[in-house]
Amino acid sequence: MAIGKMITIAGSDILAGGGIQADLATFNEYGLFGLSAVTSIVTVNQDDFEIHNVPVPVLKAQLDSLGQLTNVKGIKVGLLPTVAHIELVSDFLRKNAQQIPVVIDPVMAFKETDTVNVGKLAQAIIENLIPLATVITPNLVEAQLLTQQTIESEADLLAAAEILHQFGAQTVVVKGGMRLPGDNATDAIVTGDVKKLVKLPKLTQPYNNGAGCTFSSAIASQLGQDVAPLPAIADAKSFVHDGILQGIKLNDAFEVGNVWQAARRHKGIEK
Repeated sequence: MAIGKMITIAGSDILAGGGIQADLATFNEYGLFGLSAVTSIVTVNQDDFEIHNVPVPVLKAQLDSLGQLTNVKGIKVGLLPTVAHIELVSDFLRKNAQQIPVVIDPVMAFKETDTVNVGKLAQAIIENLIPLATVITPNLVEAQLLTQQTIESEADLLAAAEILHQFGAQTVVVKGGMRLPGDNATDAIVTGDVKKLVKLPKLTQPYNNGAGCTFSSAIASQLGQDVAPLPAIADAKSFVHDGILQGIKLNDAFEVGNVWQAARRHKGIEK
């Protein structure tokens, strides 16, 4: 039996919390072989982060190589740092992903003052990526940027998911995370005729770096193995929950640590 392949098109997180490192680890946990195209390299220290863009021609060369593969079961798309990167990846998906699921995690990791680029990026995602998405998984902040709506309640969260569904995504999951008041981490899901909220108790553990990337790649892994969207989303949420509970501390300088993608397989092991 041939092992299925998954592709991630995303940034590289030097601390391996999110980005392609989290995606590849997640694919492996779901029994799939991961391949990647790197869009950027993110460097992090205690106080700040920097995004070093991979030149568009270099990304194109990577995608051209991946376009030759067979037995690809799905594609996950993460951080695309410029409009040119988005347009290139959109062209790749239109040519190579017509028969396989595509999960879009619309990461917009920019400085708070960089409002011009964020606005251009959001519009490019709406026009070029959302209509191609089997599932899209924005967090609350990303959903606000994409919909131009303020999200302060569960009702707002669900309304934003409905707008993103109208933009063309087949299934939408808007992650409320820790940002809404109350004891629960709430997600809003819209797919077909289904509109619902999904809740789990908020976790106090600080080891949540990479939660969003892990969540989206867990969904993609299951869609690539013919699991329907709703059960795929439910399992991915549980997978991330376990990964945070058994997350990895980096050192005393960093307040947060990383999700551990192997947590489900190694429950209870001391790290």
